[in-house]
Amino acid sequence: MDLNTALSPAYLSSLKGLSLKAKLVLEGTMAGRHLSPFHGFSSEFSQYKGYVPGDDIKFLDWKVYGRNDQLVTRQYRDETNASVYLVLDSSESMGFSGGGDVSKLEYAKVLAASLAMMAFGQRDAISVAHGAGEPSAFLPPRNSAAHLRQALQMLESLLPAGVTDLESLFGRMAARLKSGSMTFLFTDLWQDPKAVLTGLREIRFKNQSAALVQILAPEETAFLDGTHLELLDMETKESVRISARHLKPQYLETLAAHTEALKSECFDLNVKFLRVETTEPYFQAMRRLLQRQRS
Repeated sequence: MDLNTALSPAYLSSLKGLSLKAKLVLEGTMAGRHLSPFHGFSSEFSQYKGYVPGDDIKFLDWKVYGRNDQLVTRQYRDETNASVYLVLDSSESMGFSGGGDVSKLEYAKVLAASLAMMAFGQRDAISVAHGAGEPSAFLPPRNSAAHLRQALQMLESLLPAGVTDLESLFGRMAARLKSGSMTFLFTDLWQDPKAVLTGLREIRFKNQSAALVQILAPEETAFLDGTHLELLDMETKESVRISARHLKPQYLETLAAHTEALKSECFDLNVKFLRVETTEPYFQAMRRLLQRQRS
C-alpha cells in the first residue's frame, strides 16, 4: 500500500481513534521533510558537549577551541512563546460528505488534530474552538499532555450543528487571541465573502499569523450531474428544484468568483489561503498548509 492510499481519507475513516489518525498523518507529512509553521521559538543555550564525528559542525564553539584547544558543540533547548489556535466551523453544512467517505467536518478534525500534535511536540500552547456563529466551545491555550488529550477528545466528539455565521465566529474568536499566536481556521466558506472577511480582518488586525483552510466535497467543486434535481439546504432545510445541466456553468463561474475574491483579500491581509477537497490525502494537504507563504 503506497502513502497516498495508506493516508487517504477513505482508508483512515475505517480506523478508530482521532489520535491514531493524526499520528499517522503527521508521520506521513514529516517523512523526509523539515516542515513547521510555528516560527515563535527562541533558542536558549543549554550546555556544551564534546564533539564526536557526525555532529553538525555549525554548532562548534570556536571561541572555546581557541581558549582550551578543545572541540565542543553548543546544545540548545527550544522554548516557545507561541500559541496555536485551531478554530473549526462546525455548522450543519460542514456535515456534508456527498458521495465520499468523509464529511468536511471530519476532514477538518483530522487536520486540526494533526496540527495540535505537532504544536505539542514543539512546546507550543494549543487552543481549540468550534461553532457555527457564537463559539460553542473554547479550550484556552496550554501545553501539557493532559491538555492535548482534552483537545483531541473535544475534536473527536464534535458534531455539526447550527447555521453558518463566520463573521460572528471569527469576530468572537479575535477577542480571545493572544498576541504572537497562530490561528488556523477550518470552514467550507459557504457565506458571502464580505461577511467572512469582516471577521477575518478582526483576527488579522490583532497581529495574528493566520491560515484560512476551505474544505469542500468534490461534488461542490464540480457540481452535480443529472437533469432535474431537488437540493436541500442542510442548515435552513429549504429546498429548491433545479436543472443541474443548465445551472452547472453558472454555478462554476460563481464558485470561481467567490474563491478568487477570498484569495485576493487573504493575499492583501497576508493570510494564507488553502482550498482542499475531502478526497485529498491528508498528508498532502498538511504539506501544502505548512509550506511557507511567499511574500
